[in-house]
Amino acid sequence: ARERKMSDKQKVERRERNREHAKRSRIRKKFLLESLQQSVSLLKEENEKLRNSIRSHLPEEAEELLKAENLAEAANAAGAAAGGLIANSSSDANKVLDDPDFSFIKALQTAQQNFVVTDPSLPDNPIVYATQGFLNLTGYTLDQVLGRNCRFLQGPETDPKAVEKIRRAIEDGTDMSVCLLNYRVDGTTFWNQFFIAALRDAAGNITNYVGVQCKVSDQYAANVCRRQEEAERAEAEAQQQQQAGRRRQERRRRRG
Repeated sequence: ARERKMSDKQKVERRERNREHAKRSRIRKKFLLESLQQSVSLLKEENEKLRNSIRSHLPEEAEELLKAENLAEAANAAGAAAGGLIANSSSDANKVLDDPDFSFIKALQTAQQNFVVTDPSLPDNPIVYATQGFLNLTGYTLDQVLGRNCRFLQGPETDPKAVEKIRRAIEDGTDMSVCLLNYRVDGTTFWNQFFIAALRDAAGNITNYVGVQCKVSDQYAANVCRRQEEAERAEAEAQQQQQAGRRRQERRRRRG
């Protein structure tokens, strides 16, 4: 009876392993077939915001931004010709920005090689799939990341406000992007333009999250973080004004 009991237990364990393997296979297929296009759309949308921001906030610096090291490196990674990236004037820079083949778009599309897939149905929303690009970027091995929450990329200098934005996006099931400082396995740091998107089934239920990592230069990160801080201040001021308005309305109501 004991041998039969052990045999039954082994069968159950084998079925559980098969289910887990099948689940991971479905996750990979689902991501490859459905979510890559969502990621590309998200990256293109973010790129459009960046282009508009350059035009509106940094018109005189657009040329220098196009010459930034991270764009040149990304252009090479995407197989773009370096000669087609550098502009000779601000007007030429705007033309490059408007080019649908602009290498920055290609660079962001290439960045989807660095991604992980997490499973929110499991405790602590662990990583269930990681690309080789992600492993190369962070220095971790696959065994070191599977089953862990992505917070191991954070460190002493990681902005808690950026981490909070990611946490809220996961709780709300919304897509978002944020630039934050991450840590490799050896303790060295890199600036990460991080994108996160929820993957849903046909019924609209969230089945997984995909996190895309894009290593950017210090200059790029400084510009993005400054805009993030400006947006946060503007939001805080707007909230203060709303609260002050409600207090004034309440005082008038009491007088009346």
